[in-house]
Amino acid sequence: MNHSELLETILSEPRPLSPRQREAVVSNGRHIRVIAGAGAGKTETLTRRIVKLLLVDGVAPNEIVAFTFTEKAAQSMKSRIYERLRNLGGDEVCARIGEMYIGTIHAFCFRLLHDYFNYGAYDALDENQEMAFLLRFGWSLHLKGGRSYSENCELFMQSLNVAYAEMIPDNTLERRAHPFYRAKRHYEELLDSHRRLTFNRMIALAVHHLQEKPETLGHVRHLIVDEYQDINRAQERLIQLIGQSGSIFIVGDPRQTIYQFRGSDAYCFEEFVRRYPDSETIPIAQNRRSVPLIVTLANDFADHFEREHYDHLEAVREEGGGVYLGEFSSNLAEARWIADQIEQYVGQGHCSFGDIGILFRSVNTSGPVFIDEFRRRRIPFIVGGKVGLFRRSEVQAVGKLMAWLAREGFFQQNSFSRQSVHGDALVDIALSDWHDAVPEVQLPDDIGNILHDWKVAVLRGDYHHFTAVYQELLTLLGFHQLDPDNREHAVIMANLGRFGTLLTDYETANRLGGRSLHWDADTTGLCWFMNTYAMGAYEEHSGDDIRGIDAVQLMTIHQAKGLEWPLVFVPSVVSGRFPSRMAGSQKEWLIPRELFDVLRYEGDIEGEKKLMYVGLTRAKDVLVVSYFTHMNGRRKGLSDFITEDLATGMMTRLTDRHMLPPHTLFLQGDPDEIQSFSAGELILYGRCPFMYRLNRLWGFQPGLTDYLGYGNALHFCMRVAAERIKEGYSPVSAVASAVDAHFFLPFADSGRQAKLKDDAKRKLIQFAREHEDDLRRIREVETRIEYPMHRATVVGKIDVILHDGEGIEIRDYKSSDIVTTQDEVAMQLRLYARGLTMLGESVTRGSVAYLEDASIAHVAVGGNELQEAEGIAERYIDGIMRGIFTPCCGGACERCDYGNICRYRRN
Repeated sequence: MNHSELLETILSEPRPLSPRQREAVVSNGRHIRVIAGAGAGKTETLTRRIVKLLLVDGVAPNEIVAFTFTEKAAQSMKSRIYERLRNLGGDEVCARIGEMYIGTIHAFCFRLLHDYFNYGAYDALDENQEMAFLLRFGWSLHLKGGRSYSENCELFMQSLNVAYAEMIPDNTLERRAHPFYRAKRHYEELLDSHRRLTFNRMIALAVHHLQEKPETLGHVRHLIVDEYQDINRAQERLIQLIGQSGSIFIVGDPRQTIYQFRGSDAYCFEEFVRRYPDSETIPIAQNRRSVPLIVTLANDFADHFEREHYDHLEAVREEGGGVYLGEFSSNLAEARWIADQIEQYVGQGHCSFGDIGILFRSVNTSGPVFIDEFRRRRIPFIVGGKVGLFRRSEVQAVGKLMAWLAREGFFQQNSFSRQSVHGDALVDIALSDWHDAVPEVQLPDDIGNILHDWKVAVLRGDYHHFTAVYQELLTLLGFHQLDPDNREHAVIMANLGRFGTLLTDYETANRLGGRSLHWDADTTGLCWFMNTYAMGAYEEHSGDDIRGIDAVQLMTIHQAKGLEWPLVFVPSVVSGRFPSRMAGSQKEWLIPRELFDVLRYEGDIEGEKKLMYVGLTRAKDVLVVSYFTHMNGRRKGLSDFITEDLATGMMTRLTDRHMLPPHTLFLQGDPDEIQSFSAGELILYGRCPFMYRLNRLWGFQPGLTDYLGYGNALHFCMRVAAERIKEGYSPVSAVASAVDAHFFLPFADSGRQAKLKDDAKRKLIQFAREHEDDLRRIREVETRIEYPMHRATVVGKIDVILHDGEGIEIRDYKSSDIVTTQDEVAMQLRLYARGLTMLGESVTRGSVAYLEDASIAHVAVGGNELQEAEGIAERYIDGIMRGIFTPCCGGACERCDYGNICRYRRN
């Protein structure tokens, strides 16, 4: 078909876009601002614009960068793009889609710093890992604030994030907040010495380097930014730098700005049209998600906003559904009533558990009575919010037992409670919690003595890392008796894996720099880490992580942004809870308040209204807002939202004497998303599907060693050496200088580091001498690849591409042949070769270079081999997507990091 026919197909299929959506897709303006209301189909609009750029305008994939707020949103967008490209015959473009970036701003900055600005040896810290790092090193920062040490650390991190997000110049901080400035500089030096990057510093560094070298991203012609109302000032500057030589297309809705406490600045959305006078604004008001009753209620509520006023949403769906206001005598009665409705709707076949969302202002405040009630009734549920993990009985159990290891171990009842359990009482309560979580697990009568022996062994130093300690504990608690195919057990096992991540976060921070474990001190440190930070910070595994678990979602409205359910409950809308009594409360900062828009970070009633608006618009068919009049025998006042802002007159009133009327729910789920799998993931699944489940889906971690990172260090040195050879260095001098400058092991002490560095230098020089011609043939290093296969995409990074006559040779570096077998390496190379052939490359040879002994093994990459590898990969992908995690039962047990907790292991 010609271009005009192709464009019309893009705009019309699989369903016609609205006139405003069409306008956004086809606009050729350089600066475009789209105001997309809740449920307006913005992902579909963005998807079709990208497809139009690729197929109609002939834009190369590497000329497009698209920012999404979450990785899930990126995966959804990428899935739809692949689907459209395939349906429209864009196979050639589809094969090159990996050259286009779709993902979060933070991940983009990490890649940018890695690829262009010499941060290839750095790892990223998420928020929890950063706090573990800060708790270890914060003493040297001399943090002040008149608080406890952990609170001082949190105050410093919050102030630091403000400094980065608001781009407050260092010279201003030095002059106006010198103690903070001094601590900030020292903290950055600590991060650099351990090769660590934090999320907000990544953006600051990316902005700094792009301002110095703006030509770095000169190839980007189209920058697309979703959820623009949630960006901060530093991200705004980054977007300006990336888009300065091309077009910028932004989508947002200031009515849904709910992350101000993280620095989100809705003013950036308004300022866009002033910064770019040539910009055009396109409003998309059609709501395709919710029934008219819900849309009308949300519109009326938004009219009470003081600042943002936009055109009302227009309901596209037909009449149906319902909006309800529930009044209950107590918070317990409210939880019981909602549990009754869930059992009725699921029992009568109206929906599944996973079609129901319960959204709170705070899970920590309002969630416990629901959790207790659902647990009592065996209603499957998943808890979101930062306190979700420690609301689980199984996590309470293992947390208390790990705290018991400390000399004066204790465990708070929750993150806000001053009541705590101490000493040997921890064991009895932990075992009670474990029984509540998994009453079917049979423990020995002398389990108390067995746990005592475990504690003695830990403190004696019998274990090499916290992972081994934890796996032994799970074994003693009967982890082998849990059935991974049981829905409730699967959730429990996933949460126990999540707790293992907590342990790894803590241990990683404490072993950086080669520090040895000191069990007496480190178990005490873990106890304080859990009680002062982790209890209020770690989330439970999400439904996406667990995959296929049909469970009610309990989460904060902040966490629900971007999600939707046919049936939504918004409970506990009472005075002091929603809006939060903390909104607008003055906080302590280490930066003078006049240096930034402090009120935005401290919140206000307007922000609380926006949060309520987001909660209302998550519902597709049925919405129930509810409140209670008493708690613990005391009268509770109604929220101002109920008495002043919510149009209760259009809501049907219910009490605990009523049942929720039956409604037809729109249960059509999203089409199967195209998931991405690295070649390494597929190889892990092939090695043992159950090992894959434990590690990739449930998050169980391997143990830390001082040798960890050795292979990555060698890879990075070889990458740097290849770049220097292109600059004219001899292979030997290139390798030697690369090792001298960049070899780094995060967990090795200075003596071990020096020994391993000398060893690496010797081996890599030997490799360079024996394979000098190969090093001179290098065309590319660390080439990213992504291509479609069997309802998925395969992604990876090719270590080296070499010139090979009329074709190319692909090579993978391995530090040894112990961890990965020759067959597994061959599979990986063949998957890479398959992707390159789709791009039109002629792959004539494949090889693996073992840096340990300078040997090279060749891998056949002919048509038959590639076809066979593709068939195997398709079977693996199918197995993962269908949830088939049958254990290998012996084949890979010797190389498994999870043997102690695997019920299927063969000795």
